[in-house]
Amino acid sequence: MNMPAMNLQQAKSNQHALMGQFSTVANIRWQSAFQVMDNSEAVMKMLDERFPLDHGSHADVKEYVVYFRHIMAYFADGTHCGLAQPKQFVALCGHIESPDSIVLRENDLHVEIKFDRKGNRGCEQNAGIQDVQIEFPTSREFTAPNGEEYTI
Repeated sequence: MNMPAMNLQQAKSNQHALMGQFSTVANIRWQSAFQVMDNSEAVMKMLDERFPLDHGSHADVKEYVVYFRHIMAYFADGTHCGLAQPKQFVALCGHIESPDSIVLRENDLHVEIKFDRKGNRGCEQNAGIQDVQIEFPTSREFTAPNGEEYTI
């Protein structure tokens, strides 16, 4: 049987690369924007600045719907619009007509908007936004055996 010999050095290199990916993922934490920012208005302002709509504000949205891989924001007067940059919408959880959550991305920052109209915060928000989770990459400082400092 002609089988290629395994390159052990390459296998070890691949293992370290995989471990690096997992440690990066493990060092990312999510935190509620409502805990980080002063109030609901600040959270909505952050959404408007980082994930602007074609027109209007996230604070005025009554409902979010996914339509052909795009987020549609519906307002009280019946008008609707999408994100100014539609590619910022990357995922949803739940049904397209009433998602449980949507994930938006700006560069390497991910934000998950969670909906629950019966929740303590969601019952007070126009669109039923219960929480806005922000991905915060964390870093750790290490000292190499040679004494040099480096951050991961």
